[in-house]
Amino acid sequence: MDTSNLIVAIDLGSSNIVGLAGIKEGNKIKVVAVEKEPSEGAVRRGCIINTDICTSKVRKLITKLDNKLSTHISEVYVGIGGQSVRTIKNNVSRHLPDGTKISAALLDELNKEARNIPIAGTEIIDVLPNETYLNDAVVENPLGMDAKKIQVDMLLAVARQALSRNISTVFEKLSMPIAGLILSSKADAEAVLTKEDKNKGCVLVNFGGGTTEISIYCQGYLRQTTTIPLGGKNITMDIMSLGLVAEKAEQYKISIGSALLSTGEQLKDITLDAQGKGPIKPKDLNRVSVARIEEIVSNVVNQIKESGYKSEIKGGIIITGGASLLKDLPELLRKEAGMEVHCGTTSERITLDRDIDIQSPLYSQAMGMLLIAGETISNPMEKKDKQSWWGWKKSSKETEKVEVKPIEKREPEKVKEKEKEKEKPKPVKPQKEKKQEKTSLFDRIRGFVEESLNEDENESIK
Repeated sequence: MDTSNLIVAIDLGSSNIVGLAGIKEGNKIKVVAVEKEPSEGAVRRGCIINTDICTSKVRKLITKLDNKLSTHISEVYVGIGGQSVRTIKNNVSRHLPDGTKISAALLDELNKEARNIPIAGTEIIDVLPNETYLNDAVVENPLGMDAKKIQVDMLLAVARQALSRNISTVFEKLSMPIAGLILSSKADAEAVLTKEDKNKGCVLVNFGGGTTEISIYCQGYLRQTTTIPLGGKNITMDIMSLGLVAEKAEQYKISIGSALLSTGEQLKDITLDAQGKGPIKPKDLNRVSVARIEEIVSNVVNQIKESGYKSEIKGGIIITGGASLLKDLPELLRKEAGMEVHCGTTSERITLDRDIDIQSPLYSQAMGMLLIAGETISNPMEKKDKQSWWGWKKSSKETEKVEVKPIEKREPEKVKEKEKEKEKPKPVKPQKEKKQEKTSLFDRIRGFVEESLNEDENESIK
């Protein structure tokens, strides 16, 4: 196997740590190896909670991939996400001397300037460009154009500083270089969204194990990303409170669990055993899964409403992630959001080697990471112009260095407080359950998961 264009991506998920290896072939990526390790004890809600355990699991994962590939992996791309990730709007601009042509070097400078804006308690993990204005008019590709002023609107993806620090710690212990950190929601979009989806306006929802990520696209650009600290593992834990071990709870979640209440007729021939605690009524398990997924979906719908973009979303909701496989989830979302819903399909730029069989919803983020990483590799047979940080091709006549006069720097305290408050995602609060005649079942469920939902996210890390 020719590994000269080998790319390895590692997704630190809340349920599984996933590793994919791919080979770049033209503008496509062929997946040639896949492995996963359960992330229990290492990752929770997308964040590393124990670097020692995580290091051990990632080492085992990489060793398995090494053996499958019959080669030594020299570097990896790593996904970064989790409950602390959010986006805030910003813009950077410059006044330019007469006759200045816009160059990729200038855009790179603006990108670096955006990354150096201090935001208390967080760090910027990615800069996502939106519209570009030349002389106060929107342009699609400014490279090579003359302008006296340029302004780039953008989203800053920010997160707690511990998020990237803990990832670095794990891979330093492994002596494994990180080729790049890739925003997980950005990778999802690369894997399952088309240019048409983004232009029409859509909501991409990744129903993961520990979190649910919501990304809103309008007019071709990402406008907002928020993370809800609830996911498929919460449904599994709720089912476990009925007296089932984790493995059985996960199995029954997929086979019997649903996003909609089932009729007694549908469940009458099903018998469940709670390991010596007597039989479990299928309708109780069904009600448990419905209660939790309704809570998650309610928060998703609220984030869409609060974003202010709902009227511009013509492409509906696209779902992915392992928990998106829950039965009847598209129907529930369609009913609650009043929008069309469909499951995401993997980009045609991803192909599978023989004997590789992977479910796209579970592996979508890792696939998207391969695609993004692949853009940084040039095939020997291809001759490509270099690109700017936005992805526009540089002009062959472009001047690499441009003398510019920066406008007065924007101080953080000058940013309007109202604008800051608007950009902060509203805290996610569990919905109050409706009173029922018999509340003991759901009281037990609430008690069982309350501790995990209210854990201090600053838990000490070994």
